[in-house]
Amino acid sequence: RASAGASTARMRGAAIARDTGVGYPRADVLRPMSALALNSLALTRPARLRATKANGRAATKARVSVVVKAANADLKFDDDWKKSSVAVHLASLFGWVIPSASPCPAFEDNASLFAVFSERISANLANFPQGPAADDKIWLYMLTWHMGLFACMMFGQIGVQARKQGYFK
Repeated sequence: RASAGASTARMRGAAIARDTGVGYPRADVLRPMSALALNSLALTRPARLRATKANGRAATKARVSVVVKAANADLKFDDDWKKSSVAVHLASLFGWVIPSASPCPAFEDNASLFAVFSERISANLANFPQGPAADDKIWLYMLTWHMGLFACMMFGQIGVQARKQGYFK
């Protein structure tokens, strides 16, 4: 296989030299690698190869070739790939703060996650130059509250973009 790669490189070099005559490709032939994108991946039908075993019998092996096609070089990466919306972020913030502020029997005095998290923030701000200890419950409350917030933001964004793109028709 190493010789196949070397011969491919020699053929590519020969094609470049043929195009320009000097060993450098023409400017209109060059395309930046970032402009290439995979368009399709196709598996061709397996071809049968005949091989001879040590005992003299013929055996067949299947070989599958992979064909990769490059997309148009004018294809650009969408810089706004997440297509975030401020309205979705605000709605998901309120959509998480309201349920997290509802009473929960898992906390003392049937408090809410938002209330115990806010109380731990206030208690730690009272000792401001010194941060919270490693075994302080603020870390558990902070992790739980923010995981819920980010889940609401993610699912809200997925739902709005799916509706815009017509997935729910």
